[in-house]
Amino acid sequence: MISFVALGGNSRLAKCFSDLFPDISVNVDKSLCDITNKKDIEKVFKKTNAKYILNCAAITDIEYCEKNPKETFDVNTIAPLIIEKLCEKYNKKLIQISSDYAYFPTNVYGISKYLIEKLLNPKKTLIVRTSFYYKDLYLIKGLFKNQSVSAYKNMYFNPISINRAAKEIYKNRNKKGVVNIFSSKKISKYHFAMKVCKVFDADKKLVKPVSFVNKAGFALRPPDSSIDSNIAINLDKDLFQFKKYIKIR
Repeated sequence: MISFVALGGNSRLAKCFSDLFPDISVNVDKSLCDITNKKDIEKVFKKTNAKYILNCAAITDIEYCEKNPKETFDVNTIAPLIIEKLCEKYNKKLIQISSDYAYFPTNVYGISKYLIEKLLNPKKTLIVRTSFYYKDLYLIKGLFKNQSVSAYKNMYFNPISINRAAKEIYKNRNKKGVVNIFSSKKISKYHFAMKVCKVFDADKKLVKPVSFVNKAGFALRPPDSSIDSNIAINLDKDLFQFKKYIKIR
């Protein structure tokens, strides 16, 4: 029985969720539901008895967001409010995906996520604030191809794998308000790349440490986007689980 409908069905997270929970989830992409269109959302809701609406639809390209603020706020901020209201009308639970960039917003993308966290009803909606890595992430993809990659030694985060993010969304589906799902300790992107090398037997010499500096004309990025997690997740163990996940996919 389908209990989850994932909007933004072509997103990496939605696809990962349906990979892990194929019997209870269905993905709905933009061709079937433009989340800025109330009628589209209502059509989807009328056709399903699913209890949970997982909103993975968002504009996440930070530079694109900076150049297209209206579209970004329409998709990342206004649309989830419409979805939440329709969830209430059709007796469904919204699970909204947020970002580490929402905590201390420094750019249009971060502000759009910060605002939706503040505007959604914490007594009804679950907001999953997270940052996840995946197979096509620049640092990982380059190392998989045996290519040299540059990694910031002074930019910090505490990500989890996309498969762990999907599992935690399912586990925490009945919670409300903001839940932080990150690895337990912050790490520089350089040291993260080194851990990837260790787990996947890549040559550590491929990783070139560089310093991060915000540049004029580009979206402002925080040098430290790490956030205390509500769930204890060990990054080393998570990387090994990620390795197992992508081997069978």
